[in-house]
Amino acid sequence: MFTKKAARLADKLRFVSIFVLIALLVVGFLLKDKAGIEYFLYPVYDDKEVIDSVFEEENPFVVMYPNSAEDKVAVTAAAIAADKDVVSVTTYADTLGIMLGVDEAVELISTRFPDLIGSVPPSMSAQITVIMQDLFKTYLGKEELDGTETVEMYGFVSYVLGDMLTDDSVNNIVKTMILNDPETKAQCESVKAMLDAAKAQLVGENYSRIMVATTLQKESDEAFAFVERLDGILKENMGEYYIMGNSYLAYEMRASYSDEVNLITLISIVLIFIVVALTFKSLIIPTVLVALIQCAVYLTLSFSYLAHLEFYYLAVIIVQAILMGATIDYAILFTNNYREKRKILDRADSLAAAYSNSMHTILTSSSILFFVTLILGLTAKDPSMVQVCLAIAIGSFFAVALCVIVLPGILAALDKPICYSAKKWEELSAKLKEKYYSRKSAE
Repeated sequence: MFTKKAARLADKLRFVSIFVLIALLVVGFLLKDKAGIEYFLYPVYDDKEVIDSVFEEENPFVVMYPNSAEDKVAVTAAAIAADKDVVSVTTYADTLGIMLGVDEAVELISTRFPDLIGSVPPSMSAQITVIMQDLFKTYLGKEELDGTETVEMYGFVSYVLGDMLTDDSVNNIVKTMILNDPETKAQCESVKAMLDAAKAQLVGENYSRIMVATTLQKESDEAFAFVERLDGILKENMGEYYIMGNSYLAYEMRASYSDEVNLITLISIVLIFIVVALTFKSLIIPTVLVALIQCAVYLTLSFSYLAHLEFYYLAVIIVQAILMGATIDYAILFTNNYREKRKILDRADSLAAAYSNSMHTILTSSSILFFVTLILGLTAKDPSMVQVCLAIAIGSFFAVALCVIVLPGILAALDKPICYSAKKWEELSAKLKEKYYSRKSAE
């Protein structure tokens, strides 16, 4: 009884069904690009809110440049640091490569390496500046200092804690103190290893780094706007450069995402169109079925936009593949049953028979796909699994709804061309077989 009522209603509203499909395709196409797309999925942990309430979220950027462009770094770093969204800029020149005079060197070692200063006997603490002057003389190879000398921090400290200790021509109180005290020597070796590791983070064999710290959300419009400003500063001040960071990668992926998805969509449509066309020996049927399932994809993205949801970009691609490769089978099943029954029944009765022969299979298969993915999407802990499963659940719901509600009316509205194409193909096949057997008989 239900199938007959549904068939009569679909037949009565057959032209409305075509309008509904076209309207949904247009609206879905216009809204799909407004859907929120995530390019990274970050793990969710129990204490995230507590941690975020104490520490601001960090979003670092790394700029890599050739070592030959070191003379441009100071101007570039200053321009980057002036940006309103930058918390700090770290380069070799303003950290390990900072230039120090005697007084600055004493202050630096006193504040950053207090263990070394603490190992100096109290009776000699007042002579630290004199000792530092002696170290400057040794490092610079001078007999006397005029007070204007500066040294690079990393090179100077590395020399004092490394080469000076093995240089037999050098004999001063610092060397004696370090070599005669195993604990002090171990501390010096630890400091030297720490400095070497820090330099390796900023300076490489051919390229060096600028570290830029921000607190911008990684995939926000503000972060993408900062990426554009950062790129503009680097283009103006540096020759060769490379930007790294989650926000920059998301920015590049966003720029190419639409074109890539459109290409994937086009390839999927063409290949599936060919398969369905060869199956039904018709051009109208694959056009309708592909448009129907593509409409389901657009509705999935439109729903995410209207519901303020964000889909992982891989989830969108997977939904495209699943809907085109799996749920189109429901439309093929219904269409095939309709065409077969149309040979012996009228339009409305053929729709009723198609409903009766197809609904059990369609609803059983689609219910499994929908409920399994929905349950996984609501209960899974892994964010990528959640996104993909929810997207498939939503997409399969729209696909089945279109197959059950809209497709029957469209088949009824296009009844003549659909049946005509089938009839003409059968006539053509019969003629070809007749010619083939006639030729065989003549031989």
